[in-house]
Amino acid sequence: KKIADIINNFGIKSSIASRQGGDEFVLFLYGYDSEEELMKAIETLQYIQSNSKATLEKGLTVPLRFSLGYAIAKEDYEIEKFDKCSVEFSQTNKKTALTWISYFPYIETFANLMPIVLLVVGGLFIMNGQLTMGEYVAFSSLIWAVQNPMRMLGNIMNEFQRFSAASEKVMEIYYSEPKIVDKPEALDLPRRFRGKVEFKNVSFQYEDGNMPVLHNISFVANPGETIAIMGETGCGKTSLIQLIPRFYEPTEGEVLVDDINVNDMKLTQLRKNIGLATQDVLLYSDTIDGNIAYGDSSLTKEEVEKFAKYSAAAKFITKMPEGYDTIVGERGVGLSGGQKQRISLARALAVKPAILILDDTTSAVDMETEKQIQHSLNELDFPCTKIIIAQRISTTKFADKILIIQDGRISESGTHEELVAKKGYYHSLVQLQTGEEV
Repeated sequence: KKIADIINNFGIKSSIASRQGGDEFVLFLYGYDSEEELMKAIETLQYIQSNSKATLEKGLTVPLRFSLGYAIAKEDYEIEKFDKCSVEFSQTNKKTALTWISYFPYIETFANLMPIVLLVVGGLFIMNGQLTMGEYVAFSSLIWAVQNPMRMLGNIMNEFQRFSAASEKVMEIYYSEPKIVDKPEALDLPRRFRGKVEFKNVSFQYEDGNMPVLHNISFVANPGETIAIMGETGCGKTSLIQLIPRFYEPTEGEVLVDDINVNDMKLTQLRKNIGLATQDVLLYSDTIDGNIAYGDSSLTKEEVEKFAKYSAAAKFITKMPEGYDTIVGERGVGLSGGQKQRISLARALAVKPAILILDDTTSAVDMETEKQIQHSLNELDFPCTKIIIAQRISTTKFADKILIIQDGRISESGTHEELVAKKGYYHSLVQLQTGEEV
C-alpha cells in the first residue's frame, strides 16, 4: 500500500516507473524482433547437426559400412566426408552464436542502464525533498524485483528458439498418423486363420513411382500349401508378399485371406496370423532367446529351442559362449549372414503363423543346412501355408505351385515338372543350376 501511495502521489515518481517499465518493454520487443532471424539460424543448425550425426553413425557404427571403407580403400573419402560435415556444423554453430551476440549487447546495455537512471533520478528527488530515503529504497527494491526476471527473458527466449527448432521434428513424428489403418467397420476375427491366400487381378504401384510394379496378379494358395515365387531381381516379388500383411495396399484388385479382403480385417489380427522373415534381417541388441521369442514373449525355453531346431540354428547357438543367453549386437553384429537368417526364421516360426512368408531366407546358408530347413518346414507341428521367395531350384522344386514373375506379371505357373515341360524361364533356370539337360 505504501509503494502504491508513492506511485500515485508523486507524478515524477511515476515517470521513473514508466521509464523503468518502458526500458524493460524495449528489451522484450527487441528480443521478440530477433526471434525470426534466430529461429532460422537455429533450424539450420539442427539440420546440419542431424546430418553430421547420421554421417558419423553410418560411417562408424555400422560394421558393414566400416569394413567396406577399408575393403575398397575409401578411408580418406569417409574422413573427408565427415570432416566436411563437422566444419559445416562448426560454421553454422558460430553463425547462430553470432546472430544471438548481435542482439545480446544491446539488451544487456539497456538492462544495466536502468540502475543508473534510478540512482540519478531518485537521488535528485531525495535532494529536492520530493522523496524520502525509505520511499526510495522501497521503490528501488520493487524495480530490482522486476528487473532481474525481465533481464532473463533474453536468455529464455534464446533457449526457447532452440527448443522450438528441435521440437518441430519431434512433433512431426509424434503427431504423424499411419496411412494404412483399420476401417471403422473392420471385421473382428479373433480366431486362428485357416491360411488361404488369394490374389484377384492385383496391380500395384508405389506412391513415389511412375511405373506399376505388379500387373494383374492372380493366384490361390490353399491352406497348408507351399507356394514358391521366382523371378529376376527387381521383378516385384517382395512387393507382392508385402501386400498380404498390408504393408502396402494394391492400386487395383483384391488380396484375400480366408476369402475375406485384407482391407476389411483388423491389422493386428491379420498380422498376428502371419510370420515373416525378410531378406534384410533385423536382429535386436538382445539375447538370442529374446530375439527368437520377440513375437511371443510367453514362450518357454523349451519352445524357443524347438523353433531353433526347426530353423537349423540350434547347433551353432549351443556352441556360443552363453548359448541362448548370448547377447547379439545391433543388426546381429558378430553373426554370419546364414546365422542371422536362421534366427530370423526361428522368430517367424515362433508365432506359429497360419501364413508363413519367407523372402529369400535361406540364400546365405549352405546346401546341407537348407535341406534340413526344408525338411523341418514340412514337419511343423502346426498347420501353415507357406509362401517362399527363392532363387534356388532345390528350395522350390517340391512346392505345390511355383510362380514365375517377369516384369511384374506371372509368366509361368505350375509344379516343378509342369514348368520344366514348358521349356520356358524355369526350364532355363533348372539347366543353369543343375548343369544338366532336362
